[in-house]
Amino acid sequence: RPAVTREEIIQTTGLNRGSTSQALQYLSRAGTILKIGELKSKAGRRRDVLKLNPEAGYFIAVDLESERIRYALTNLVGDIRFRWEQETTFEQHLDLNHLLHGLEMVQRNLEPWQQSRLLAIGISCPGMVEENRLVTAVNLGWQKFPLLDKLTHATSLPVFISVGCRVYVLAEQGIGLARNTTNCIYVELGKGVGAGIVVDRRYLEGSSQTAGELGHITIDPQSNAQCNCGKKGCLEAIASISGVIRQYVQLSGVSSRSRKSITIGEIFDKARKEDPVALQVLDRAAHAIGLGLSHLVLFFNPALVILGGELLQGEDLLLPGIKRELAHHLPAFFKKPEVSVTSLGLDIGLKGAALLAFQHAVTNTVILKRLTQPLTDAIAG
Repeated sequence: RPAVTREEIIQTTGLNRGSTSQALQYLSRAGTILKIGELKSKAGRRRDVLKLNPEAGYFIAVDLESERIRYALTNLVGDIRFRWEQETTFEQHLDLNHLLHGLEMVQRNLEPWQQSRLLAIGISCPGMVEENRLVTAVNLGWQKFPLLDKLTHATSLPVFISVGCRVYVLAEQGIGLARNTTNCIYVELGKGVGAGIVVDRRYLEGSSQTAGELGHITIDPQSNAQCNCGKKGCLEAIASISGVIRQYVQLSGVSSRSRKSITIGEIFDKARKEDPVALQVLDRAAHAIGLGLSHLVLFFNPALVILGGELLQGEDLLLPGIKRELAHHLPAFFKKPEVSVTSLGLDIGLKGAALLAFQHAVTNTVILKRLTQPLTDAIAG
C-alpha cells in the first residue's frame, strides 16, 4: 500500500500500540519510513500518515524468461530506476559471466551511499528450481545448475529466485489485476508456456514445485511438432514464440538462409496484412491456447485468467480466438472467468522479481539491519 496510518499497522500486524510506536520511531529516525501527512480522527485526534522511503534501499531484478534477458535496478518500493537488456541464444548454455556483466551494468551509475543500500537480487527464472537450489531450465541450457550459490559467491549479495509464473502471479497480486482476487491463473505465453495457479490465495506448487507446466500438456496427439522437452504435440511446441516461428517457416517455404532472421513481430505484421500462412499459424496457436486453458479453468475454477508474455504483442490477433475457444470448451452451466491481458506489460518479470526480493528482505535479519542503518550514516560514509 502506498501509505498507512499507525492504527492500520496495528490492525494488520496484531502488535500492541507500545511496540508499534517504538518500532516506527526507530524506522523514522533511520529514514526508512517517512511521514507524509496527517488525518483527523472522529475524536479529533490527528493520525500520522506514513510510507516507506523509496530510496532507503535498492534491489536488482532479473527476468530470465524473455527472449532477451532483462535487468533492472529498483528502489525499495519497486520503481525501476535503471534497466539493461542482453541478447541470449535459445537453448544454449547461458554463461554466468554473461549474467554478471548485466548485474554490473545496472549498478554502474550508483553513488557509493546507494551501493551501500543495495540489499538483494531477485530473479524470475524459467524451468524448475529444486529444493537444493539447483536450476533446470532447458531454454537456458541449464541442467541442475547451481545458480544461487554461484551468484551469491560472485556478488556477495543475497539472491532470491523463483520460477517465472510464480513471480508473475506475485506481481499481479501485489500491483496488478489480481489484487482483489482470491482465485486466479496467470498464463505466460512467450518462449515457453506456463501457468501460475492461485486457489484461495494459495499458490499451488505441487510435490516437486512444477505444478502449472501447461506448456507440456499434449494438446494435439496427432501432431509431429517436436517440443524441447522431448515430446510431440505439446502446447508449447504449437503456441510458444519458437513454435509459431517454426510452423510459419515450414508452411511458408522460407529459404534456409533467411529463416533464422524471422521474428514473431514480423509474423504479426504479416498477419495484419492478411498473409494466409501467418493467419493460419496464429489461429492454430489461439485454438491450442484456448483448449489448454479450458482444462485449467475446469480444474481450478478461477474468477480471473491473466494472459501475459511476448506472444501477447499480437493481442489483437490472438485474444479473440483464445476467448472463443475457451468458451467453446466450457459447459454451458459453468461460470466463465474473466480473461484479461496483464496491465504490467513486459516489465511484469522485473516488478515481480523486485517484489520477491522485498518479501524475503523484510524477513531477513541481516538485510533488515542494513535497511535500517541511518541514511545519514550511509550518505556520509
